[in-house]
Amino acid sequence: MEWWKILGIIFALLILFALGYYFLQENSQKYYQKARRAHKKGERAYASGNFDLAESLYTKAEEYRKRARELE
Repeated sequence: MEWWKILGIIFALLILFALGYYFLQENSQKYYQKARRAHKKGERAYASGNFDLAESLYTKAEEYRKRARELE
């Protein structure tokens, strides 16, 4: 193989590694977003009369918030 092909492969692997690290890294913003989504789903479930599901989603949202606070 020519040197530029090897260099291209190494460069592509570095980019893939950096993207994987970014998307799989735990941070507080991701958990706050998950908490926001779970809370909104809970609000919709409560409005539709499904109180057990709403309570479950509110609890899950609170767990996500707790994890986010731990990561800050």
